Amino acid sequence: MSTLIQRSGQTQRASSPVRPRQQGQPRQPQLYRHRHVPPVGVDEEGYIVEDNAAQNPPHAALLGYLQWALGPRYGDQAFVAADVVLHYRLGDRNAALAPDLLVGFGGGYKGELSYKLWELPVPALVLEVLSESTSKKDLEDKKHTYETLGIGEYWLFDPSGKLAPTPLTGYRLCGKRYARVRPNAAGHLASKALGLELRIVEDRSFVKAPSGRTLRFFDPVAGEFLLAQDEANAARRQAEARVVEAEAAHQEAEAARQEAEVARQEAEARAAAAEAALRAAQEAAGRASD
Repeated sequence: MSTLIQRSGQTQRASSPVRPRQQGQPRQPQLYRHRHVPPVGVDEEGYIVEDNAAQNPPHAALLGYLQWALGPRYGDQAFVAADVVLHYRLGDRNAALAPDLLVGFGGGYKGELSYKLWELPVPALVLEVLSESTSKKDLEDKKHTYETLGIGEYWLFDPSGKLAPTPLTGYRLCGKRYARVRPNAAGHLASKALGLELRIVEDRSFVKAPSGRTLRFFDPVAGEFLLAQDEANAARRQAEARVVEAEAAHQEAEAARQEAEVARQEAEARAAAAEAALRAAQEAAGRASD
């Protein structure tokens, strides 16, 4: 049973004492409770919408890609966000997680600043990028929490290749328990929720990470990777340049056609004039002979 205590003029509820774990007894996963890094931003109900947890540049770049690549694909039919705070218990503001990527469908989303499970559908997918400071929680407590909440898929990506048994691991909810996602016929791991493959690529130009290893979405129907924002912008500029070149070529061809048409008309005019002069000469010669 919990008790009430006074602290700084506020009444708070102290949690029940935790029994020490017996030696040799395995640790049981717990429901994850987010520890926010101040300063924090809250909504009008006092629920956290952002904190000051810092990310290293490669991590931030990867999350930017994951969110940006999926956003245009689903538009307003999905909630796609990186580092959004997921609240899973009404009234308990610390019953929360901040997954690196969260994707939800079918909620009639209206620009929510956080994801509250009592207001929105259970997310279809969450993804965590492992780091030395978070890997244990990502592999144990968070997995248990996402499974308990009924989140359809849970993915873990280990850029270092040292923090998890495999660099990329996917779990899919089967009944009430997670089962490992197995490679498809092409040998790749695929998300049913997204209809995409998740592939690890070695590309130092894409993300400035020590290992050069990063994660990308691949569309098996289109046969291509989903582009990052800078790649999409470059592709857009190239497409615009091709349009300008095609328009210039069209204009040059039209100018050449017009020049040819003018030359044809001039040639026809000269031919007509020569024919008229010939007839006039013949008529004059006929009159002279008479």
